[in-house]
Amino acid sequence: MARKQRPSSKRVKGGSMPRGRDGLYRRENGILAFRYKDENEKWRERYTGTTDRKEARDIRARHLRELEDGTLPTEMGKWRLDQAEKWWNEYRKPRISEDTAKSERYRLQHFRRILSNKQLEKLRNHDLDLYQNKRLEEHVGAHSINKEILLLSQVLKKAKLWRRLRDDYKPLPTQPSDIGRALSRGELAALARVAQTDVAWEAAFYGSVLAGNCGLRGGEIKKLRIKVIDLERRRLLILRKTTKTDAGARHIELNRDATEAAWRLWLRAQKLGATDPDHYLMPKHLSRIMYGRDKGKRGYDPNQHQVCWDTAWRSLTSAVHCPACGLLQGPADKCCSEKCNAHMKDVKSATEGLRFHDLRHSFITDMVERGVPLGTIQAFVGHMSKRMLDHYTHISTGAARKAIELLDQEPMLTGTLGTVPAVANPQPLSRPN
Repeated sequence: MARKQRPSSKRVKGGSMPRGRDGLYRRENGILAFRYKDENEKWRERYTGTTDRKEARDIRARHLRELEDGTLPTEMGKWRLDQAEKWWNEYRKPRISEDTAKSERYRLQHFRRILSNKQLEKLRNHDLDLYQNKRLEEHVGAHSINKEILLLSQVLKKAKLWRRLRDDYKPLPTQPSDIGRALSRGELAALARVAQTDVAWEAAFYGSVLAGNCGLRGGEIKKLRIKVIDLERRRLLILRKTTKTDAGARHIELNRDATEAAWRLWLRAQKLGATDPDHYLMPKHLSRIMYGRDKGKRGYDPNQHQVCWDTAWRSLTSAVHCPACGLLQGPADKCCSEKCNAHMKDVKSATEGLRFHDLRHSFITDMVERGVPLGTIQAFVGHMSKRMLDHYTHISTGAARKAIELLDQEPMLTGTLGTVPAVANPQPLSRPN
């Protein structure tokens, strides 16, 4: 009877057990391990973390496959979430604007709290599911949660760990945002008349004039520096670092209203100490800062730009006139004048709920309806999403129809061919032979 052959084995340097044909050997407490050559042809040892040989074979096979494909997790995979977060923030700091860095720091900080500061290589798809559920319970919107996980995926790509999670990850469904409400020029003029009545609305008001006449974003207006405004030539420059995309960097031609708004903002900036070309056109009001390094300071800092005007904008757009005495005031049940005291519960402003960004859409809509080509409009407003382009292309088609029908006021063929009969189901014209 033939003698049964024993599996060949070799002793591993530094090991206490022989290596089998599957390349595995046992270490402390019977844990299976294997050796492999890294990308620099140096021998490394990898613990599988299991005593089960079948499971260890699968781990070894996946490891060698990822090594061959170039998707083997880096040493970064050993980091915990807080360490990866700290590294990412430092890595990104010289590459992005301060506002973007602040946004990324906010988005990343929730992972270590919800996922118990796990090691990156131990993250699984069920962890992402758990994260989505927890954030939804905290009343965070689906769009924001998707952006948070998108940022985490960029970190995991650096560690070459995202590929194993990517196929099973499902972003939360989101509702497309409204394109925006478009105001007529008459409505914009009415808003301007209200805004001029209160100096506290000055910055938001003149900013709204720039948005309504140039299509600028609110963030672009707040980040304008004095040096980019040329009042003599009636133009301004949007720098790449102050806008969302490469397409956002552009020259803007100013009409009369926009030029006056820019000039009045410049006068305001001079009064607030912004005299250097590198100073911001809208200096930051330090007295309103409630947290951070500027808390407790007073006055304006021309080296920092205004961050928000939400309170002023809400007050401006919701202000109403009392129907009895005509006094301008905020919405209320009764007129704030003791002499009048008229009921105002049903009095609402026509611009209540108007977003500042809607002024950009008002500008684009107005240009389209006046027959300005979309390519020219994009030179003004910078990047537009595909959905926005489709929306404004539809408006442009309607404007073109109205424009061409103006020629019907002076027809060429009246009295020559008679009345053109209506066709119930028109068919395409065939090409003549």
